[in-house]
Formats: sequence, structure tokens, C-alpha cells
Amino acid sequence: MQDIPEERTAVRLLRRLVDANPEATAVECGKDVLTYRRLWDEAGTAAARLQETPGFEPGCLLGVLYERGVPGVVAQLAAWRAGAAYLPLDPALPDGRIESVLHDARPFAVLAQPDLRHRVQPAVPAPQDAFSGPPREPRPARSALAYVIYTSGSTGTPKGVEVAHASLVNLLDWHGDTYGTGPGTRVAAFAGLGFDASVWETWAALANGATLVLPAEPMGADVPAIADFLREHAIEQCFLSTPIAEELIGSATPPRSLRVLLTGGDRLRVRPSASFPAAVHNHYGPTEATVVTTASRDLRGTGDPGSPPVIGTPITGARVRLVDHQGQEVTGPGATGELLIGGAVLAAGYRGDATLTEEKFGTAAPAADAGPTGAGSGTAERWYASGDVCRWTDSGDLEFVERRDAQLSVRGNRVEPAEIEHTMLTVAGVSQAAVVLCDDGSGGSLAAFYCGGAGAETVQEALTARLPGYMVPSRVQRLDTMPLTLNGKIDRKALSEIPAEPAQRPEAAFPPGSTEEGIAEIWTDLTGIAPGARDNFFDVGGHSLLAARMIGKVRDRFGVKVGLQAVFDHPVLADLAAEVDAAPKNGD
Repeated sequence: MQDIPEERTAVRLLRRLVDANPEATAVECGKDVLTYRRLWDEAGTAAARLQETPGFEPGCLLGVLYERGVPGVVAQLAAWRAGAAYLPLDPALPDGRIESVLHDARPFAVLAQPDLRHRVQPAVPAPQDAFSGPPREPRPARSALAYVIYTSGSTGTPKGVEVAHASLVNLLDWHGDTYGTGPGTRVAAFAGLGFDASVWETWAALANGATLVLPAEPMGADVPAIADFLREHAIEQCFLSTPIAEELIGSATPPRSLRVLLTGGDRLRVRPSASFPAAVHNHYGPTEATVVTTASRDLRGTGDPGSPPVIGTPITGARVRLVDHQGQEVTGPGATGELLIGGAVLAAGYRGDATLTEEKFGTAAPAADAGPTGAGSGTAERWYASGDVCRWTDSGDLEFVERRDAQLSVRGNRVEPAEIEHTMLTVAGVSQAAVVLCDDGSGGSLAAFYCGGAGAETVQEALTARLPGYMVPSRVQRLDTMPLTLNGKIDRKALSEIPAEPAQRPEAAFPPGSTEEGIAEIWTDLTGIAPGARDNFFDVGGHSLLAARMIGKVRDRFGVKVGLQAVFDHPVLADLAAEVDAAPKNGD
């Protein structure tokens, strides 16, 4: 790992900005605005309380359960100022998932939004005595942990990735140098707090002196609402996950204030035109490599329209190699192999799992320097086996080809099907389970198949209660037997080709010209299933990306102002229709 001075943590970078320009705006969320000085002071007050909590020691881990907003940023910074690492917990996760993460991570305590404290234990107790003065300012070593992010696990439980301050600072420095993020730059952040992209969004802005602008309400995949937010708040830079970025790139009226659009998380399938107002940069990087490993040049008007956009070249501090099935490095244009990652970007490892850390972050002697790879130090070093197959292009860029293992990519999220299958097998009456990705015309959706006597609704309810929304299959289907390959393994290709069961429901009759009839037609067009008045959008094949498309069609058809959140608050057709009827009309 690259050697950096002890004081070069995100906290020390931020402190320099506080001293240099204390009245500059650090964070905005609606009417809630903090300057750099106020952000620093409020985090300091919270940090002092933490340090007075009995049993607290620098270097511990603190959970942070907050909705997107200014208080959540303060809480994360407070953990750092107290000398701890933080574990972001997304309130959108079901209680079962949060409990699973906390059981594995074993944080000292959880900092929680007041109205969310009932969901977690242990909550931070109030200090017994009043305190005065600023917090003690520990100076963590470069190897000290900055944060822990949990990702889908192949063993059936999520796994925690530990990232050190040195790796995070490498990312923040590269970002500021590459994209010109600095004082006066307005940066939006949309990623959920449980994803590592939120770490990149938040601290790349604040550690470089920019203004971080947060939406007051979650926007999900509602691209028209996101575009309006970018315009209204004069946003210059933002990150959007691949499916959302693709829709914005294809928009007829992209926001003109945007100068830099960053994307990543899935295979990018569209190229921006030369006239798109913002530079578009595609990125690649697993959580185990501190969010970003490679970055592309501006993609506007470049490359062969018939080939996928590249994922670029290694960022500062990153090293990459492609190896064949024998572990031998392959180089040169057209060379294809599994991507290994090394250098300053590597995470410390998996929390509480030395065996998996050793397996995935093995040590090997690098080959001679291969041009853009950054390899060739001549000494043995750690390399992370990504499981991703990539190809070197004629231009010296990397192109993503496919996953080498069973891990799936669902609308920008990496999913281990084994974790979903394990959850299914805990349901009484499920004897076998398999999860596959099916082509639904919108980036793919998960389909779960099982054998046994359990009802599909029971299985669906168990998955919804225990897994994040992006991991809950759009379809759960019972089979008498699993299809098998010649060698006796479950035939996942055959499963992906099984058509959805026709809905077993009476023919729905809606009043002609009613809002219910119109919404039902939109649902049928998107999911292929004719719904009834009491059907739930997410039970008839809907998911977050389809929800965004659906609400856009609802706006256009009925001429109303209704947000994406309405779908999640009122997923039943009749209830959503009532919301649409009550919504203000365009022009009101």
C-alpha cells in the first residue's frame, strides 16, 4: 500500500479546508445548510459525547443509521473525529438485514437518527455527565480503518469489507486532481448510504472543498426528477449508477449546468453524443478496491458505436493485471482474462474472516510492467481476484466482458445468488432453491425457483423481510423438479428460459376511462401481466427501475405532479390511483 503521512486522513484534509475557508457552504439539503465550520463543530460536539461513552476506545467501529441528509454526514464525521471507523446502515434495509449486518460487524454502538433508534441495539447511551471543550483528536495510522461496507455474500450471509484511511485518501486525491472538484463546485449525491458509492460522493466533495447538495426526498431511479433536481440546484458534478446514467444520457433535455457525469456499477451500453453537455466518465471498481479501480476518458463522441464503452485505465495508486485460467498474465490488444487488482486501492480485507481475506487478497510476484497496468514493482504484493473477465483494447483501455463466477449484476448492484438461495432454504417447505437473472428488457431481473410445499407468497414475504430491495426477486415460482445438466448440477440456463406463470386472477374490470384503468394498462405494458385493483406493483414483476418508468408514464398520461416515492408508499394499484387523483395537476 502506498505510504502516506499519518495525518493524511479524510478528517485532516477536511480540517485544512475548515481553517482555510470556514464560511464556505459544505452541505445543503433543502433548507438545512451547514458551512464547513458548522459541520466541523457539530461533528466535534458529537465526537466528544462518543468519547465520554463508557467503554469507548479509538479504533472501534460505530454503526451509523441515518436517512440521507445533513445529520447523517455529521454523524459519519463525528465517528472519525472521535477516532472510530463507521459502518453505514441504510434505513431502507429491512430489519432482518440490519440485524444480520450488526451481528457480523459487532460495532461498539450505533449512532441513529432519533426516530430510527428503536430499530437497532446497542444505541449510543447519553453521557452521564456534562462535558465541555472539543473532542480529543486522535491521529490514526494510515492503516487504521475508515469505514466498513457490507456486500452480498456467497455463503448466505453478507460480508463486511474493511477500508483503511490510506486507501480512501488515495481515492479522494485522485478524484480532486482528475475532475477538478474544489471550492465552489456544486456536487449532488444520490446513492443509498449502504453502498460504497455514497462514500465516494460524500467525501470526494467535502475533502476537496466543494459543496455537497443532497435531495430532501429520496429519488431512486426517477430520472426526470433527478434531472429537475440537477437543473434547479445548478449541479456541476454527480455520480449516477449505470441504468440511471443511461437514461439521462438519452434524455432530450439534459441539464445544462452539469459539467461532469460519473457512472459505474454495471455494463454501460450507450455512448453519449458529442453534443451532450457534460463530460461522461465510466468507472469500474469492486468494494474491495475502494470504489474505483479504473476510469475512462470522456466518452462523448468517441469509440465504435457497435462496441461497448470501455472502463478505462487504472486510477492513481491502482495496479491491474489480466490472468488466464493458469494464473499467467496475458497482455496486449485483445488479451482476455480475469482482472487482478493491486496497489493503494486495496481494502484491508473482510471483517472477521481471515480465511476469505487470504483467499481473495492473495500475495503474488507481479510480472514486468505492462504499460498502463501500473504493475511491475518487482516485489511480491497483494492482489485481489475480482472474478471479472476483462479485455485489453487497441487503445490500451480495459473493456468489461463478463463475470467469471456466479455473481450477478442487477441494475448496478452486485448480488450473490447463493445468499438469496440460502434465505429461501430457511423457509419451511422449501427443499431446493435457485436464483437466476432473466432478461426483462430493462437490465435484467431476478427470478427465484424452488421445490417443496411452501407457497410462493410465503417465500416472497420471507425474502422481502430479510433482504435489501435490490436482492428480492421480481418473480418467485414453484417447480416440481429442478432442471439438471448432464453432470447433475442445476441447469441455470434452462431456468432463465422458463416463462413466468400466467397470473391466476379473475379478469379485472375497471370503470372505462378511470385512473385505475389507465394505470392498469401502463402496468400491463411494462410487466406483461394484467393486474387487478388490489395487486401490488412489486408482486407482478415490478422493480425500482420499472417503477421509475411507470411513474413517468403516469405523469405523462394524467398530467399530474407525482413522485417516485408514491409507488413505494402506495404500491397497490387502487391506492396508487387514489394518490394520482389527489395529486396536483401540471401548471397548478
